[in-house]
Amino acid sequence: MGLANPQALVSTLIGYDTEQEWFEFKKDNVSPDDVGEYISALANSAMLHNKNKAYMLYGIRDSDHAVIGTKVRLETEKVGNEVLLNWLHKMLTPTIHIGFSHCEVDGKRVEIIEIGPTYDRPVLFKNVEYIRVKSSTRKLKDYPEKERTLWQLTSRFSFEDGLAASNYTRDQIFAEFYCQRLARAIYSSTALTDINILENLLSDGLIIDNLQGGYDITNLMVIAAAKDLSRFRTVAHKSPRVIIYKGTNKLVGLDDVTGKYGYVISFPKILQYINEKISGKEIFLHGIRKRETFYPEISIREFVANALIHQDFIDAGSGPKIEIYDDKIEITNVGESLVTPIRMIDAPSKSRNEKLAGLMRKAGFCEDRGSGVDRACWAIEQAMQAPPMFQIIEGSTIVTMYKRTDFGSMTKEDRVRACYQHSVLCKLDGSPMTNSSLRRRLGLNSNQSSAVTNVINDTIAAGFIRPLDEDQGKKFAKYLPIWAT
Repeated sequence: MGLANPQALVSTLIGYDTEQEWFEFKKDNVSPDDVGEYISALANSAMLHNKNKAYMLYGIRDSDHAVIGTKVRLETEKVGNEVLLNWLHKMLTPTIHIGFSHCEVDGKRVEIIEIGPTYDRPVLFKNVEYIRVKSSTRKLKDYPEKERTLWQLTSRFSFEDGLAASNYTRDQIFAEFYCQRLARAIYSSTALTDINILENLLSDGLIIDNLQGGYDITNLMVIAAAKDLSRFRTVAHKSPRVIIYKGTNKLVGLDDVTGKYGYVISFPKILQYINEKISGKEIFLHGIRKRETFYPEISIREFVANALIHQDFIDAGSGPKIEIYDDKIEITNVGESLVTPIRMIDAPSKSRNEKLAGLMRKAGFCEDRGSGVDRACWAIEQAMQAPPMFQIIEGSTIVTMYKRTDFGSMTKEDRVRACYQHSVLCKLDGSPMTNSSLRRRLGLNSNQSSAVTNVINDTIAAGFIRPLDEDQGKKFAKYLPIWAT
């Protein structure tokens, strides 16, 4: 990646009162083993201190941080016949970014090693992990508390924390991102100044002070508020796409629109566009003109939000896709769900992208506490529609919503799925499913109890529900999901 302004970096680091655990000052000594140990220690310490870079500088006096210059020339240093940089890459595990730079400060040369931590596991040199303890380099295994903390941190690192761009000026940030709109959506005040907004973005980790007079841009910032996602390589292929088909298959496409903006900015417009495409003719209801709606808006909102939030950004596949047919809507996101399809409704929230989920919740675009799918399914039940289908197919998660509402038009699979999902929602509501509750959910009258009994028996045979009590009478029988205790 390279340093944009090495002189500014030197000025920033020598301005610290003391050496920090994520940077080191040296004069001339370049012992390959010492350098390797330092890089391992500094990289691991940078993770502990939540820094996206660590540094080693030659030509700075440790005692008073004075620039004294150095005779070191990192790019020409060798270990035997091998250049130092290549040797270090072979000795360090896993592969990390190491960059050599230099600059002149008051006519004195400073050589700089720029170190990029991996954040997915500690960095080893010759199969040993090192750490900085104040100004000393030590083996990590001798400090179990630091080792435990480091492993906890590496397990939390996500794509959101990675860098999408480097060394932006303040003006560039406001030119490339909808900063004001993002601030209005996720921060309490609507009268934030540009300075306040930058401070909030820094505090929330959407941008990072690169210590060179500029800012590095995280993937999270791009995903949230970019004016053009395609300008950033890491997420250029993750724009949401809405496709409208004629009929019930893919043979004839009527419209195909791909999004451009960050998700927090574009989400309301995505929903508006989808709802316009799935609305029916205009009707009068209580003297008010409105359009027919064939799908609950809350269900569309939650399922589309989930597709944006829970996708696998590291996967090279395309972004979320919403396909609208005459009889159904399919919402697809790349990446297998972290929850199995059968437990999609009741399971606690799990996401690869918790920070993006947090921003979407702050903006009021989706439910907190993992309740979004529950609410979406409740709304579908109240509309007496065929239940949604949750599938994992070839590494993608697909949610299908159906337009059909009457019992007669539902397939046997629809009815079994409706029965199972209803039993889960009843369990969440604290009351087991009964023949009467399922009858109401399916829109049937009291004379159709036998049809409901058939659905319940089919669902038991499919292994999705079980009787609350094996000895219970048929008239007041209650049922639970098969996994419930």
